[in-house]
Amino acid sequence: MTINYQYIHIFIILLIFNFTLINNTPRPPDEVAEPDEGTSIYADLTAEWEQKMQDFKFEYIYYIPINPREQEIYFENVTTVPTTFKGGYFLSDESTNKIEFYIKDSENRIIYEAKAHHNLFEFNVTKADRYSIIFRNNIAKEKVVVTFTMNTGQNDIIGKKELTETEKKLDALDNVIKKFNMEFKLSRDIHTKRYKSK
Repeated sequence: MTINYQYIHIFIILLIFNFTLINNTPRPPDEVAEPDEGTSIYADLTAEWEQKMQDFKFEYIYYIPINPREQEIYFENVTTVPTTFKGGYFLSDESTNKIEFYIKDSENRIIYEAKAHHNLFEFNVTKADRYSIIFRNNIAKEKVVVTFTMNTGQNDIIGKKELTETEKKLDALDNVIKKFNMEFKLSRDIHTKRYKSK
């Protein structure tokens, strides 16, 4: 088996990025962190990733913020079977928080579950179906950010049952950027035509 160093490298960069930038829960000034706690968590995850996910090519990577006592639900339409669900998630902080993770079929039967700070999974399905991918923040008492990636060979992106406010804002921003790009292109074309007509 050949080691796909490109994807391992990307994954490690994402770990470092999330570890340093995405923790939205600042510590009180008088709280002192365990010096090696976060390093140990991510060292374990990186070692496990290198062992189990050498040939993994992700179809997408999502950053999913979830408030306490809330959940986020996505879905994956599987049309070609048998197929393999392969991927993983991790929380974007150095805490010992855990997230509940479920993959269910359309009849609400649990196909896979985990309750952990991070988890890598690989399993086969033989039924063409719409599978729900559920993240529940029922354990942590604070907002968590989940980094999630998966590959089933079916879709380039997973669907979501409903848009969050953040996604709506991102859609609005995307529309503004597209409008700006269109206006810029129009303005550039006008100036180009004027220059050529001289």
